[in-house]
Amino acid sequence: METVKIAGINVPVSKLGNNSGSLGSDLVETDSTVRNLQNILYPVLEGRPVLLVGDAGVGKNALIYYINFKRNHPTARFSFNEDTLPEDLIGSYRLLLDGKGFAWGDGPLTSAVRSGASFVADEMNLCPPHIIKRFSTIYESSYLELIEGDGSRILAQNGFNFIGTQNPSEGFEGRKPLPFDITRHYSTVFIDPHTPDEILFILGKLYPKMNDEILKSCIRISLDTESRVVSGMIGKGDLEKYHFNIRNLKKLCNRILSLKADNPELRFRELWNFYVEPFRKQEDRQAQIELLLKETGLKIAPSLPEPKFEVHKGSLFCNDKEIPVTNESQAKTVLSSVPLPLKLREFIEKVYTAVQFKENVLVEYSEEQDPQLVLPLFTEISGVPLESVHLCKGIHTADIIGALKPIEGSQVGWVDGPLTKGIREGGNILITNLEAAGAELVEKLNMLTDDARALVLPPESSEEKPLSLKEESRIFALKLFRKSKSTPTISRAFRNRFTSILFPDLEDSETLQEILNFYLPEGDLVSKMAEFHIKIKDLSKKRTIGSANLMPYTFGLSNLLQWKDHVVRYADASMGKEGVREIAFRGGKIAYTNQVSDPGERKELERILEFSLSGIEIVSEFFQELEEKKKKTLTPSTEIEKKRWWDPELHKREAITGKAELKNSGRELREGLEINTPETGGQRKEGPDAWYGQETRGNMGQGEPAGGGGAWGYRTEELYKAFLAKRRILWEYTIQTSLKEFKEVFGKSLDEVQLNLERLFDPEIDINRMYRSEGSRIDTRKYISFLSGKGDSKVFDKTTIDKDEEKLKGVEVAFLVSKSRRIFNFEYSVATLSAMLSSANILDEHDVNFSVTAYSDRMNRKDRIDLVQVKRMDEYFDAKKEEEMFDSLRSDWQGDSIEEYQLLEQIESYFSPDAQTKILVMISDFRGQRGKTELEHEINSRDNKRLKAEILKHSNKNYVFLGVGLGRRYIAEHLFPDSIQITSENFYNMPNLIGAELGRLILTHHSSRN
Repeated sequence: METVKIAGINVPVSKLGNNSGSLGSDLVETDSTVRNLQNILYPVLEGRPVLLVGDAGVGKNALIYYINFKRNHPTARFSFNEDTLPEDLIGSYRLLLDGKGFAWGDGPLTSAVRSGASFVADEMNLCPPHIIKRFSTIYESSYLELIEGDGSRILAQNGFNFIGTQNPSEGFEGRKPLPFDITRHYSTVFIDPHTPDEILFILGKLYPKMNDEILKSCIRISLDTESRVVSGMIGKGDLEKYHFNIRNLKKLCNRILSLKADNPELRFRELWNFYVEPFRKQEDRQAQIELLLKETGLKIAPSLPEPKFEVHKGSLFCNDKEIPVTNESQAKTVLSSVPLPLKLREFIEKVYTAVQFKENVLVEYSEEQDPQLVLPLFTEISGVPLESVHLCKGIHTADIIGALKPIEGSQVGWVDGPLTKGIREGGNILITNLEAAGAELVEKLNMLTDDARALVLPPESSEEKPLSLKEESRIFALKLFRKSKSTPTISRAFRNRFTSILFPDLEDSETLQEILNFYLPEGDLVSKMAEFHIKIKDLSKKRTIGSANLMPYTFGLSNLLQWKDHVVRYADASMGKEGVREIAFRGGKIAYTNQVSDPGERKELERILEFSLSGIEIVSEFFQELEEKKKKTLTPSTEIEKKRWWDPELHKREAITGKAELKNSGRELREGLEINTPETGGQRKEGPDAWYGQETRGNMGQGEPAGGGGAWGYRTEELYKAFLAKRRILWEYTIQTSLKEFKEVFGKSLDEVQLNLERLFDPEIDINRMYRSEGSRIDTRKYISFLSGKGDSKVFDKTTIDKDEEKLKGVEVAFLVSKSRRIFNFEYSVATLSAMLSSANILDEHDVNFSVTAYSDRMNRKDRIDLVQVKRMDEYFDAKKEEEMFDSLRSDWQGDSIEEYQLLEQIESYFSPDAQTKILVMISDFRGQRGKTELEHEINSRDNKRLKAEILKHSNKNYVFLGVGLGRRYIAEHLFPDSIQITSENFYNMPNLIGAELGRLILTHHSSRN
């Protein structure tokens, strides 16, 4: 018997022949590879099934391909997924065309058993265990019983091996651990990642011309980056799955050698493309840049030459890149048809680099961006045909690959789908909406996007050999950034098959003007259009407009291009300035303001647009006027005590702390709500809590002046203690109204908010497509396949829709509410009350546990924090509890502010041990114990620095934070990763704002665990 030595083991050479080409032939036998090969070969030679378990990219399939390449043996590979059914593997009957008989068709497993080929069950733990048990006789006793067919028993032929491969169930989406009653029959082999020395050895063999020191540096960067991803140091906040392994290093080495990028500057550029470019968060990028600078020995990131494009001698040149083109004239036309500001030129250069080296390109973008603008530059410029494949949820694999369909009259034949058509034509493939692809479709693309670059067609195509991509063909994919864990995304293993390139942010004024100048003649109209675009985006982002909406308005580059198109279409060169301005005004309304639902906001935006196009700068007072119209009033049921026990004459002092300006428009005492808040700051006299007076001699250079407080001076401690000894709480900081009255005024608004947020928390819907031989709804494609004799009789559509009612299981929300009197006024007390009531009802409706804790230094002693547990996490929320919660939140706001960072030191106490997604919401003005005059000083105060440090520390422990800032000082956004700001302009919409943000955070950070 002829044998071949593999990993030191004599293995019989197969007589069946290899059907996988050269796949696996480049495997380098390192020490760990030899161990893995031996661990696989011994049970394979004994006829035992093998289960390979390992991280993405460690080479599980490569090991099998290598063994079968060396021993000249065929491989049958089937990708498992959630929808795998027994007949997919075993086979099924089909009716003959004459209707007088049936024919049995073997499935891939049955074919392998009959022929003696190796059957590779790829991603086996994606398949439900009860499906795997259907062919348990294969891995238990080496035979298959065709209970779906004639009931015969097929014994496995010599050479047959059953080999399963899978990723670990921990850390991989959709993977579940297989039960022991299945795995006990397998020889399980864990495939560990290569050690750094082995990676060096492998790459040294594959790229012998690579400088050894540069290679070591690249390996260190790759390993450090993967370690940071795994530990959560980088890539954690953008919800995508990243993976860096030897596949990235191979692409990197190929680029460095081909582009002669061995100097630090050019090497930094290619390292950036692989180890910085995929990340979305700026802090992640900065951390990676520092890593690259350290390894390349550079002090700062180098400024590389601006990308320049030139077409001649049958190629498109972009600096040191060269792309073959079939039609120079067409390439020049495409190149001149698209505006190319610097950001887009840099983006296109990265794409061209990937194209030159035959890499799959993944373009990721946000919904505000518009990559369609530049698609022709990399999908059409080479001159090869382009085929677009548009994906969506629920699409059939047959829709993009092909199926049996009517071709002429009653004749039925195979019709290629767009993906198959594009491969046959030898053109480029553009796949859009990649994030919408289901698991079944993604698995079908695995072979197409790996080294095989081929697609296996279904049996009804009558093509047994895989359909291979042509040499000049490239695969491009477009994918939206993932916004929540409840939305699908590609796995890190699938992402690793692409070179990820982020579409640039084009929203700065200079870039926008350069884009507009490409289409419009030079003049001030371009700058005015860009300025209005930026202004309306800013208004939307801050919720100055659209605060009553569930989601903010979104304006992107497509709006600006739509505006531009209108101006180009209707503006005539002979028109005067007035005519062009009128057209631009009309176009601005079409592209922007017409979508604004609130008539007042729309009218004001149109006024701003009109004045902006006329070159007049205006300061809008609209929202202050709008505030007066929309404010709600309450009728108090009792009078507030106005007795004054203190002598104002004893508390007069010089106004040396700066004049205190009125923060909110309107009177201090709102209609129907009398809050006699003690006066503080500047030229205004102190209230009963002002223990510092003339005897302190002002601040005398000590302490820090503040716009809302006094000054520390001489004799501070003595006066302070004397004040605390005699102080008693006589001032009643309470909203004098009942829950019934409150709901009469705000009830409709709260109901609308709850109705809106219900949609956010709707259960996930899973559509399961199944077919049966009986039913009432016929699927056309299945029926055509049935009539053609190439499909089975399961022509009835039995699609089921399942709802995941436990979508929010494991979510807990803890509210921490500041009740310091400093922020007790009409807007913020009402906003807090309404937000808590709406949030409580919504969360309770969806069985989300929540707690509400109020905090302050109630007795003003400066040595304690008073926590009032308004609602515990385990308390049942009913009408009685709602009344108690309302009464607690409307009264007793006389406490002083505290050092808020201390609240987070025992953060785990706010949540139960069963919590999986822990969201903490803090509502405060975040000005610290002593307010400061300058915003920068408050942001950088000791209190806030320590609070930010606590937030960062616990964010790394999977706590989710939402800061709700009260007042005009935007401090929360500097402390919290997610925040909203409540001002006098939008306080009446706080329930909507906090509810929408809370819903977004839950959907973003929570994934149900079964």
